[in-house]
This record gives sequence, structure tokens and C-alpha cells, in this order.
Amino acid sequence: VVHCPLSHRYFGHRKFQCQRLRELGVNVSLGTDSLASNESLNMFAEMREFRRIEPGLRAEELLATVTVNPARALKKESVLGKIAPGAHADLIALPFAGALDSVYEEIVDYRKPIDWMMVDGQNA
Repeated sequence: VVHCPLSHRYFGHRKFQCQRLRELGVNVSLGTDSLASNESLNMFAEMREFRRIEPGLRAEELLATVTVNPARALKKESVLGKIAPGAHADLIALPFAGALDSVYEEIVDYRKPIDWMMVDGQNA
């Protein structure tokens, strides 16, 4: 299931049943819909909105909804959603100077422009 929290809020839908879906073993991923129902197509904003409505989710779980969970949904876990030999080289880099135990929180809370990106192994 792909959930777009900001579009969901825009349309005033009833509460997304994340916990129930997870209990049933459903793979929940986040996406972004369109600028018709959203101010931007920013996945960080989608993660922050999802955390607001699902405060029990840890930042590490939120990050999985935009990395490993979509890879699993596409049956591409061996090449997407992770950093490993043989995986597709699509990456972003974020500045980080905090403690390792806060790295996932800092990623989810990131609000600045992305300064470095690699797409298909090439600097973008």
C-alpha cells in the first residue's frame, strides 16, 4: 500500500489505518501525489506528516517507508532501497554532525535543499 499523507490530509480522508495494515503484514510505503493536493513533492515532508499522524512510528521505520518498503513492493530488494554492492547507485547526501543514535531522526527532520545527489552512479 502506498500512502500519501499530505494528499490524504488535503482531501480530509478518515484516518489511515497504518497500524492495522502493519499488523496484517501489509507493506506500507509512502509516496507523494501531485501538486493539485500538495504544496510540494517533498518526501521529507511526507515522512514528517506521517510521523505527526502516526507518532508511534520510529524514525527508522519512517525511513523504511521510502526506501526498503517500496523496493520490496517492486520486488527489487536486491537492487533498490539499500547501499550494497550491485545495488543501483541512486543516493543523496545530507550533512550530519550529531550522535549516531539520532541519525534517523535527523534524516526525517531534514528541511534544506539537497546539495549532492547521485543517479545511476553519476553525480546529478
